[in-house]
Amino acid sequence: MSPEPEPEPIRHRPLPSVDIALLPHEVRAARVQRWLLLVAALALGAAGLGIAFGSGLWERHKPQASAEPWPSEVAQAASLVQAPAASPALPAAPAPPPPVPPAEPSAEPNTLAAAAAAATEPEPSAEPSTAAAEAKPTAHARSASTDDVRDDTTGHVEHKFGDAKGFKDALRKGGASPEEAAQLIVALQKLVDFRRCRPEHTLVFDRDGDQELRAFEYRAGPTEIYRVTHAASGKLRGEKVEVPIEKRHVEKGTYIAGSLGASLSALGLGPALAGIVIEALDAKISFRKDARTGDSVKLILDEDYVDGAFLRYGVVHAVEYSSARAGKLQAFWFEPERGGGEFFDPSGRAMHGGWLRTPLRYDHISSGYNLRRRHPILKRIMPHQGIDYSAGTGTPVWAAADGDVTVAGPRGPNGNLVSVKHANGYESHYAHLWRIAAGIRAGVHVKQRRVIGYVGTTGRSTGPHLHFALRRNGHFLDPATQLNGPGLPLPAAQMPRFRTIASHLRAELDRIPLASAPKSSAAPAAEAAEDTADDEVVDL
Repeated sequence: MSPEPEPEPIRHRPLPSVDIALLPHEVRAARVQRWLLLVAALALGAAGLGIAFGSGLWERHKPQASAEPWPSEVAQAASLVQAPAASPALPAAPAPPPPVPPAEPSAEPNTLAAAAAAATEPEPSAEPSTAAAEAKPTAHARSASTDDVRDDTTGHVEHKFGDAKGFKDALRKGGASPEEAAQLIVALQKLVDFRRCRPEHTLVFDRDGDQELRAFEYRAGPTEIYRVTHAASGKLRGEKVEVPIEKRHVEKGTYIAGSLGASLSALGLGPALAGIVIEALDAKISFRKDARTGDSVKLILDEDYVDGAFLRYGVVHAVEYSSARAGKLQAFWFEPERGGGEFFDPSGRAMHGGWLRTPLRYDHISSGYNLRRRHPILKRIMPHQGIDYSAGTGTPVWAAADGDVTVAGPRGPNGNLVSVKHANGYESHYAHLWRIAAGIRAGVHVKQRRVIGYVGTTGRSTGPHLHFALRRNGHFLDPATQLNGPGLPLPAAQMPRFRTIASHLRAELDRIPLASAPKSSAAPAAEAAEDTADDEVVDL
């Protein structure tokens, strides 16, 4: 019996409307890039062979090294400059020429004479003068940046990481000696990921009057501070500093005028909270279609402060949105005894079902699902088989549901693309990512709401946004109409605690005052933002 033929290897199949075909100028650019890479590789190989060949010739023909080290040669040269007649190895010197007036000193003094003079310089006295002591540079200050914050009375120096090539380089630029840099790295290596250092991070040195290191701090953020001190054994010991965070309870509400983000900004809240409102309620209302000027929103949340300065928004405990179209909607944050927290409706049912309708906290929708969209650049009808969510670069992107990653990497005009295969024939696609999250690669299983990447503008894109597409059995669908069924209810054992928390939050929401309602407008608040942004962010 003849053996069965081996199966053909699996080849990547382009995804329609996700793997976008290259334009002619992009094809030419890709071909030129391949040729440049080939030429560069050949040049590097030739350079390596040349260096190796030259090194071999040098080793074969290099002059014999002197038996005495270089400083001894300098000292011998110095003795010849000072007293040539005393050397028994030299013939008698001729009669000296008549005296010549001294010439003006040269702008570039003789290097050998200067070295000889330095070698024969007398030892400094045990008590040098004050001027000499001040003029002598120390090893800690010789490479310090002029932008450093210094206090010579206390020995306190603050140095920005800046453009340093690595943590050791930043330590040296901050004034650390090689020995100190090595010891500081050992003390911090189990606490700090040195690959995540940023130019705005700060290195703080605290020295005594003898310039000996008393303490060191690495400040990667207001709450991420690492300190190095001397242990009882004399070695340096690193630890993470626990920074106290003050939590302030905030209750605010407003009517919607223009857009949800602008209304929250006018209330003194960050526009990023608009994404949390949408995340909590998008299973019950389409903000793109149903949001109207004159609607109202209320929030109960925590604000975190460090040393009296605002740090970030904490937990959003409750959200209420009142709409003429959708009525009054409420969502309450609850953390069961097991698992992470999420938003629940007043009956105790999760606001989100098996799918996330929006896989990120976005600013606005810059382009919706539209099979008859006229392309703003190519000026022809091109189906837009997905939704573009405009958001800032670096905004986390979540997996919309449990599934297996099938694609994780650059895919031409899609830029950095992640594709996930789900149950029942569904596939979700996330394009133009700034970067893909650590651990996300083909074959990895992901749970819903796991971070798979970060918003960017890679590939054929003119601004930071996420292109989110959904397919089932090979056919593209509109995610806004397909995703998010009813969520699961809380277990019976959790309901008493949830009812108590929800009752208190509901009473707080009822007490929050609202400002005077703005003039009504027939235009949807969310769609107005989309119309103005569609020309700025385009997904081809």
